[in-house]
Formats: sequence, C-alpha cells, structure tokens
Amino acid sequence: MLVLAGTVPYKTGLYIGQARIEGGYLNIENVNFPIERGTAAMAASAVEVCKFYGLESPLCIFGGDIADGKGTDLMFQELNSCIDKYDPQIITLHYMFPKISYGKIFLEKINTLARKPQLIADAGGMYLAKTIDKAYLFDVFTPDEGELYFLADEYAPHPLYVRTELQKKDLSVAALIDIAYKNRNTAKTTVVKGKVDYIYRGGAKLGEVSAPDITAMEAVGGTGDTITGMLSALKYKGDMSAESKALNLNRVIGERITCRPSTQISEFIRAMPRILEEYEKKIQ
Repeated sequence: MLVLAGTVPYKTGLYIGQARIEGGYLNIENVNFPIERGTAAMAASAVEVCKFYGLESPLCIFGGDIADGKGTDLMFQELNSCIDKYDPQIITLHYMFPKISYGKIFLEKINTLARKPQLIADAGGMYLAKTIDKAYLFDVFTPDEGELYFLADEYAPHPLYVRTELQKKDLSVAALIDIAYKNRNTAKTTVVKGKVDYIYRGGAKLGEVSAPDITAMEAVGGTGDTITGMLSALKYKGDMSAESKALNLNRVIGERITCRPSTQISEFIRAMPRILEEYEKKIQ
C-alpha cells in the first residue's frame, strides 16, 4: 500500500481513506478537497499515476489544519498508532508542522515493522526528518534549490532560519549536496527541483533533467508537489527510474498544456493520463 500523510487547509479533523478524483476534486471518504497545490495536489498526482497503471489507490491520512497545528497532531496520532495495520510499502510525508516528538515516535514505530517501508518526504515532512537528525533514514527527499540550503545548514531548524553567511556564498547545487550528505542531513536519494532538476544518490550525481525548459512552470504553484506525487506512485509501482521519469513527465505535461504563469495545477493533473499514455508508447 502507498500511504500519503500530510495536512490540508481545511476544517480541523482527520480524513482517512483511499483517494479518488471526482468532479475535479480529490475525494477522500466523500469529502472533496480542491486540487490547487500542497498535499492535495501531491495526492491527486499519485492517484492518477496509480489509476493509469492499475495499482491500488493510495491511502491518504490527512489532518485538516487551519495553521494551528491541530491537524498535524491528529494526522500523526493516527499514523503512529495504526501504521502497522496499513502494512505500507511506501510512506510519503508532505505538508505538516514539523513537530519533533511525533517524528521521533514515527521513526521508532517504523523500525518495529516486519517490512520496513520506503520513506519519501517533501515540505514539512522533510523539515521534520532533518530537524530530528534522522534525514539519512529516508529514501527520497524532494527539495527545491531554496530548501537545499536548509538541508546544507546543519544548524537551521527551518528554511526560514538558514544562516545568512551560507546564503551569501551562493554555492552550487553540487556544493550544497556535498555538505548535506557529509552532515547526514538528506535522504539516500535527493531530487533537487529547479530550472535544472538533479538526482543525487549518496552524494553522487545520477542525472539531471533540463528539457523541455518551460520557464512559466516556475510561477505555477504546485509543480513541485506533482513531482513528489508521481514519484511516490512510480516507486510504489516498482519503477527503477521513478525519479527521472517523474521529472521528465512533469516537464512534458507543462509543454503539452502550454503552461503559462496563470495555469492552475489541476490542469497538470488532468493531463497526466494522456501524457503517461504517450510516454509508455514512446518507450515501447
């Protein structure tokens, strides 16, 4: 099972269920969440990829959070108490408050499972893993270039607090990656999202993706979330090239839908089945 955990900007509560796309919304147990950006966009991307390949739809464990942290509490309480029941193959942590106590319990719980799942993190999930000094236990991080500075700063508890002297050095992606791996502050595989996307594993560069170059995508909120969602689903499928495939697909989608700064992320997600079909025909 693919488990997606995070918070959504919705009334305080716990929302659990296998997700589907319905009427342009992400539907979880008959609750509709707008697909705009963040956790819902990440999950909707995973749903579309799973559906295309005939995989079981991801299980979402969402906390409705109105910026008071209560949704994060509910989400982690469920995740930490019931994760063995779900028997996950992949767990992706996304938007959330990086609450240290819950994160420590989560990883302790993971270590008790008979089958250890692969762990993927973006956004708040990534911040949490790094803050509790357990980033190296994760399988994949998906930072943008700004977040990479956070991973390289061994003292910063959040991207807002990256040391000024580090930022002033204007380090290359390769230099930042080197620091992050030396300090064990990033995952086994790090996918850096930006004008050029990079894939690193254990500090070694595995590849990069720079085409098609769709400049307008930088202005569209949620394009990083779609990468994380597609990557999670492709990992669940067992695709050995999940990272590069997710990066390529995201760019091709932007090209095919003629992405503009005003483009909504829901347009990307609607186009996924068609682009996946084209992609699979091309590689056959």
